[in-house]
Amino acid sequence: MKVSLRQQMIISFSAVFIVLIVIFGSLILNYNISSYQNQSYDSINKVVKANISLIDNYLDQLITVSKIVANDQDIIKAVTYRNSVQEVDYAVELYNQREVSSKIKQLDVLGNITNALIIGNDYEYLYYYGSSPVRGYRFDQQEWFNDANYIDTKYIRFTNFHPADYLLDHNNRNTVSVITPIINANQYYAAGRAFLMSDFNIDPIISDKSGQGNMQIAIYDGINPVYFSNNSSLSSVQKERISEGLANGDKSFTVAKSDVHPVSYLVVNETSQVSGWTILGIMPLTEIEDMKSTNTTFVIIMIVIACILVIMLSGLISKSILNPMQRLLQRFNQIASGRRDISFKESKSMEINLISETAEHMLKNINQLTDDIVEEQKRLASEQLKVLQHQINPHFLNNVLQSIKSMAISGDTESISKATTLLGKILSYSVYNPYDLVELKQELSYTENYIALQNIRFNGMIIYSLSCDDDLDHYPVPKLMIQPLVENAIEHGFEDRREGNLSIVVEDAGDEIYIAVTNDGSVVNSAEVEHINNILASQDTYKQNKSIGLLNLNQRLKSCFGMQAGVKMLSREGMNTSIVITIPKRKKD
Repeated sequence: MKVSLRQQMIISFSAVFIVLIVIFGSLILNYNISSYQNQSYDSINKVVKANISLIDNYLDQLITVSKIVANDQDIIKAVTYRNSVQEVDYAVELYNQREVSSKIKQLDVLGNITNALIIGNDYEYLYYYGSSPVRGYRFDQQEWFNDANYIDTKYIRFTNFHPADYLLDHNNRNTVSVITPIINANQYYAAGRAFLMSDFNIDPIISDKSGQGNMQIAIYDGINPVYFSNNSSLSSVQKERISEGLANGDKSFTVAKSDVHPVSYLVVNETSQVSGWTILGIMPLTEIEDMKSTNTTFVIIMIVIACILVIMLSGLISKSILNPMQRLLQRFNQIASGRRDISFKESKSMEINLISETAEHMLKNINQLTDDIVEEQKRLASEQLKVLQHQINPHFLNNVLQSIKSMAISGDTESISKATTLLGKILSYSVYNPYDLVELKQELSYTENYIALQNIRFNGMIIYSLSCDDDLDHYPVPKLMIQPLVENAIEHGFEDRREGNLSIVVEDAGDEIYIAVTNDGSVVNSAEVEHINNILASQDTYKQNKSIGLLNLNQRLKSCFGMQAGVKMLSREGMNTSIVITIPKRKKD
């Protein structure tokens, strides 16, 4: 539903001030209870973190000892034997039982291990330590075994509290277990599996060190309780609300009173990094709730009075702002219709005047940018045409075809195959948009194909070397960046020579990348070098008729990497001729 500007302003001002009033009222409401509540939260949080530290330390030790036992070679040997034979040699088995019994006793160092079993590939126990297990008990048929959670690795798992009915003397008790795979137990039998399952007692690990006897400690796996004190006074409805709060990801929340149990609770929780369990501290909020109820009536009356005043004030403010805003809106509607000659009248409002000045400046920028865009599009079209015209030199292509023809006449099929393959790669690489960025190793591979094709034409005249830092292989560079430099070196540097040396060096200089194409052919006189470098530095190559490839490459580099990028020629009598490309690294690289 559409509303008027005045209505919007009234609603906006009222909403903002009402929110501020509600916040102010809430501060007053919570003033007397915030200190106690913060102290309660800090106390619970310390207890929770202390319990997490205790549990994590214990579980880390348990994981370490379980890995040591599970990876023991005597245990691996015994389990491998039991998993791989149909009939047991009791002489061998008696020896294995003694060895396994001595090794599995290492779990005693933890103190809270109540029972340990080694489970074979048929998911029945093979060996045990502690209470005697039920023969023929199938662990793979137990939901708690299959639903055990993986922890810091993809191998070790923790169960939630589950019945210990696999023991003869279980007495209907529940326990928690860690399941460690015996990874190498059946390395020669792909179907075999084995586990070390250790039951441990979590009660001695959990403690309330807050000094407040009314605090309760609970452990959840996600939203499911793993451990809850038997003397807990929370109702089933309140426990369900705790699960909902954990499902929402809240680190601290309150649980409202229920019909069965008329006491609210503050719940603080943290997650163990080892087991993934959530440790909860639960404290009743009886005293805090009494303090809240005392101040509620006063705050509500104050908020109602303040809201009435805010609505009246919002109406007056909106009326004073509406008229100049309407005039400003008319001007903007004219701009939206396409007019560019709009002028803004001065207003009494500094803000309206600032908007008017900004709009006038914006109109000027739009006109200037429009002209710049048109000019840039013209230049870009011209540059693209020049680049496309020089992707494949028609003279080079004709010479390659003539060379292939000569090979055909002489019957050199191997050279024909090699030449046509290289020519196909060159043509395939160059037909795409020349402004696409490619990986540096692709550009170098294309350049090597080009040199190889030229060597076929000139009977191996070009002796070249290529050096590139490995960590620059995937750096993005403009397509067809190096080949034009190699082509110039061959065409101008090796003219009237039987052979020539060409090197391509790519170096990582920290903030910049240097690519140097060097030949030992004829040098360029210093005046010509200075002239070309001056043109490259002038940043305007669109009207040049010479060295189009070099100049366009310089412009493309600046477009891609900024004004610090570019091309420079170095040549002097007694020295080689080099074309050096400079590419500044992007910050993200």
